[in-house]
Amino acid sequence: MEEASFTIVLRGYDRGQVDAHLRELERKIDVLEKTQTREGIVQSALEDVGKETSAILQQAHDSAAEITARSRSQAEGRLERARREAEQLTADAEARSERLERETAALWEERSRLIEEIRRLAEETLAVADDALDRAPPPQAQEPEPAEAPTEVTESS
Repeated sequence: MEEASFTIVLRGYDRGQVDAHLRELERKIDVLEKTQTREGIVQSALEDVGKETSAILQQAHDSAAEITARSRSQAEGRLERARREAEQLTADAEARSERLERETAALWEERSRLIEEIRRLAEETLAVADDALDRAPPPQAQEPEPAEAPTEVTESS
């Protein structure tokens, strides 16, 4: 602030100068108060906005953390369920594969047995056929007997 100097008069300072200086000081105080009040209001508003923004950011952070935790939990649950299902499918496929291998081996054994049975039956059939040929040989070709000549019948009348 600036220093004021007043003219000395008979009974102290010049009253007009003092009054003018006081008015100037009041005007400066009003300007400062208005400026400070505006700045104070702005500063207070900025502080309020900062607090609200901080609260919103904290709430968003908390919500994001909660969503992330819930999503991780759900993902872990789904992964575990998928893992169990994959293990079950693998076990089922292995059991089916083993069953099919056993059934295939049994079918090959049955096939071999049937082929051997057919061979045995074929051999028996050939033996029966050979025996039948031996017992009843094919007939010899016989010469045809001469046919008698037809007699003519004459009519006598």
